[in-house]
Amino acid sequence: MRPTIVMPSLIAAGLLAMTPVVQAASKSLVFCSEGSPAGFDIGQYTSGTDNDAAEPIYNRLAEFARGETTVVPALATSWDISPDNLTYTFHLREGVKFHSNKLFTPTRDFNADDVLFTFNRMLHKDHPFRVAYPTEFPFFTSMGLDKNIKSVEK
Repeated sequence: MRPTIVMPSLIAAGLLAMTPVVQAASKSLVFCSEGSPAGFDIGQYTSGTDNDAAEPIYNRLAEFARGETTVVPALATSWDISPDNLTYTFHLREGVKFHSNKLFTPTRDFNADDVLFTFNRMLHKDHPFRVAYPTEFPFFTSMGLDKNIKSVEK
């Protein structure tokens, strides 16, 4: 007799566990991770924990198609490569907005100046960002990008 009482109880408990809980919408982002990220400026860090936490809030010029190795447009809508394969010209997506919050309200859309800032702060040790906030960009340097990229221009 006991198994028949236990079984319906287990089924009822299982059904209740699968019932979605209705909550008021939150204005906070909750991110569950195996550890605490050191920061969200992914260029400064190399651990999987940091990358996993920062990846959802950053966009790239180009990225891999999901589950593939095919490079597809992202912030760049397309790009041209010079015949000698040394110069890449990226055509940027228009109308891209930055996130805003109580401490930062963007006054303009994403543009080429943002790409210049991002690359040049990693490329040049005397860049104002690195003078004000001394840091390193280990992935950028370990991939040799500091030596392979001659310049980033608009």
